[in-house]
Amino acid sequence: MSDQPLRLPHDWYPGDIPANVQLGCDVFIDTSYAFAAFHSKLHPGLSMGAAAGSYDRSSFVVGPSGVVTVGDYTCLNGTYIICEERITIGAHCLLAWGSVLSDSWAVAPVAARRAALRAVVQGHLPSPAPPQPVTLEDNVWVGFGAVVLPGTTLGRGCVVGCRTVIAMNVPPYAVVVGDPARIVRFLEPDDDDQARAKALQEQSRSNIPR
Repeated sequence: MSDQPLRLPHDWYPGDIPANVQLGCDVFIDTSYAFAAFHSKLHPGLSMGAAAGSYDRSSFVVGPSGVVTVGDYTCLNGTYIICEERITIGAHCLLAWGSVLSDSWAVAPVAARRAALRAVVQGHLPSPAPPQPVTLEDNVWVGFGAVVLPGTTLGRGCVVGCRTVIAMNVPPYAVVVGDPARIVRFLEPDDDDQARAKALQEQSRSNIPR
């Protein structure tokens, strides 16, 4: 992690990557515009693992006490991350365009927003709910337009359908769809260390000249 902001040579936006952003080797960030609303005062406020990527103007909306961690080889493609406390994304995850992860009030459920509006009309200022960490374990796939709400954990290898709203913990290898989200099936685990070693071995054999 550098003590100085980083300027991307290819950037169209006249900004910098903040000094408290820690980047692993071979990380790709398409533009520093991703950090226009990044206000974390922590070191690091964001960590991105090896070969992770932020594409298509993904945005990190991070408050002064927020910490975001992105694992190795994870792809954020037009993803919107809202963090006041902690959002942790594992390795080998894929988040499609328009998906939202939030640990805080900003995207509270409709019922909560309506309750807050009623309180304002009645002359009371509502107290926002405290942030609740969001965790995505390894190899999670989040479809376009999906919203992951505060306090949820997405288990390893699960798949979140397009425009699904996640307000519950999702078990490993579950496929969830809809609003409210429901589990429609479970996948066979094929991403553990043994399966990965087998796949690499098969790939090596297929590359041997015959």
